[in-house]
Amino acid sequence: MKDFFPVSVWYGPERSRAPMVTKIKSLKEVKEDIHRIKSLGFNSVRFWYDWAAAEPRPDTWDFSTIDTLLSIADEQRIKAIVQVYTDSAPNWVERDHPDSLFVDRSGLVIHSQASPGYCSDHPVVRKHIEKFLTKLAQIVSSHESFYAWDIWSEPHIVQWSWIDYIKDPWFCYCRNSQNRFIEWLKKKYKTIDALNEAWYRTHKDWEEIVAPRYVSLSSFRDLLDWIQFNIEKIADDLKWKTDALREVDKDHFVSSHAAISSVYGIPGISYGASDDWRLAEKVDIWGTSFYPKHTGSWMPLKSHHMGVALDASRSSCESRGKPFWIGELQTGHGVTGMRFGESVDKFDVERWAWLAVSRNAKGLNYYAWLPMSCGYEISGFGLANYDGSVNERAIAAGNVSKIITQNMKLFLDSKPLKSEVAILYNIEAHKALACLRAESAELIRKDIFGIYKALMDFGITIDFLHLTDLTKDLSEYKLIILPFSISMNAEAVKAIERYVANGGTILADGRIAWMKEDGTLCEKIPGLGLDKLFGCEELYMKELREPKTFQLNGKTLSACRYISAYKVGTGKALASFDNQPLIVENAYFSGKAIIVGTLVGIGYEETGNINNLDFIREIASQCGIQKKYSLKKKEGNTDDLEVKLAISPEGVLVYLFNHGNSNCSFDLSIQKDLFGNVSKVSCLNESISISIKHEDEFLTMKDLTLNAYQTLVFLAK
Repeated sequence: MKDFFPVSVWYGPERSRAPMVTKIKSLKEVKEDIHRIKSLGFNSVRFWYDWAAAEPRPDTWDFSTIDTLLSIADEQRIKAIVQVYTDSAPNWVERDHPDSLFVDRSGLVIHSQASPGYCSDHPVVRKHIEKFLTKLAQIVSSHESFYAWDIWSEPHIVQWSWIDYIKDPWFCYCRNSQNRFIEWLKKKYKTIDALNEAWYRTHKDWEEIVAPRYVSLSSFRDLLDWIQFNIEKIADDLKWKTDALREVDKDHFVSSHAAISSVYGIPGISYGASDDWRLAEKVDIWGTSFYPKHTGSWMPLKSHHMGVALDASRSSCESRGKPFWIGELQTGHGVTGMRFGESVDKFDVERWAWLAVSRNAKGLNYYAWLPMSCGYEISGFGLANYDGSVNERAIAAGNVSKIITQNMKLFLDSKPLKSEVAILYNIEAHKALACLRAESAELIRKDIFGIYKALMDFGITIDFLHLTDLTKDLSEYKLIILPFSISMNAEAVKAIERYVANGGTILADGRIAWMKEDGTLCEKIPGLGLDKLFGCEELYMKELREPKTFQLNGKTLSACRYISAYKVGTGKALASFDNQPLIVENAYFSGKAIIVGTLVGIGYEETGNINNLDFIREIASQCGIQKKYSLKKKEGNTDDLEVKLAISPEGVLVYLFNHGNSNCSFDLSIQKDLFGNVSKVSCLNESISISIKHEDEFLTMKDLTLNAYQTLVFLAK
């Protein structure tokens, strides 16, 4: 992606609903549509093709539609990306191989209704998917317009089906998947006796093993294994699909993208959400779908929720040395059945794109050109009108593409400011929540939201660290925050201790390392020796039925959901609740560790208490983290402004987002050491003149005005 920044829109002929593929009836209409897309400013178009269309009968292949679409892209000199669907599968598979159906933990078999298709653990299914991918690659890679693959949209075990006649379905329990699980267990445990000891079983041989289907009072080591198996299975299947393409096409990028960052969910056991960091390893480009106004209550609607979704996805890619892009970017009204999201306007379409670019996205793929023509999302998510005519949203998205295309090197070479702070994505804690019968990762997700909100207002880059990242050099981070890390492994704990001993600061929620990664209880809490790092030992944790408050340095903070008390050893109590230490700070060699006996981020998210945010900000300031900008308000409300900075060889990019519903005017002062010598600031997306003033250590952009929900992108050089 060194020389091209794709900005595409998903397009299907004949008003088809992704991922449905139909025969092209009107070549003239398709050519007009693609010409219209290019004329708006898009430099790419994204097509899709599925297994059902490609192999209507066994070993009878049809790639005519995708071949024609790419030929049109060749003619019109617009880049093309091809999305592949193996979940939309031909019906002959069930007829000829009834044992290929997905099976739920209850034993119910799932008959495919165009989706979710068939279990790829079945050898015949696997063989035909490989054939489909290699034959498709032969056709697609021969076209001049072709740029990149997306081999798997939102990887899950079961996709595009809401099987609501089963309560809490888990997948897949077919014989082939169970055999694959047994082989995985053999590699881990080596002998059946070792597995029996771990699982508390008395199996005579491997063939007796039944994959776990529920949470047991006795142990959940078996369930942790099942979750981990499914995490690895999805990643291995992504590599399998990528390798199949690579047999034919070794030149073009292969990408994939998540439904949303894995920090939002519980991995592995339901439809099979997975681990972004592990998946990013398997492809050339990893990304995410981004639907801030979808219909789910968990969608990233608020500015800091959007930031978490984007920065966590970015971090998973950068951790693995891969580019980050947006696989699906919302364009229109979120619709799922009779549930409707908030309406989407031109300001949303533009703002969401620049939010992603400001966080180092190197590609944008708008979903989709036309509203969904049928199915559960009927009438939703279209950029254009259903008759193909353009509207303000389509024009706004096209303008984003024009700006990026005209300044492609600038945006390709730009990078957000180097991060000084990180938030841990502790997948072991997410897995433990599943075993503790949590229905979602809402507890950790909300906590992360509040923590992120506090840090976001510094104008800094916020990284997310996977547990496996902790073993890397962490010296660039002045502060690492550990949200509700109830399960830990020994290797991560040693890395945390080493980081603090070398001068770093850790801020952690209570009940850290409650259990080991195998689900067994630690002798003390904080566990695995972390009681020495934090200088205290937990006395108890209790559930809060309603928010409570406590005092810290004359301010009233909020505690929600849970609260812990500590017996203080070498540490120092900073705050108490019910006359028991609640926050403990401990000096540890050259660094410092602070534990908070509640979920301080949730305290903000559920009460709006900004003192919780100020507590986090004060710790960040003590660590030497400085705010990169300041605002001098003149008119209106500047509380909903977000400032993001990125460095490029051509200058400094300044992104201004007004997430609020009122206009405002202000002066913006930015630390001059970020810029060097600046003689000019220009606005890339609006025709406005900028007055600048050099003041001591700051460069000030004078008399800026931002309308409600408006975004401005500046280049200072």
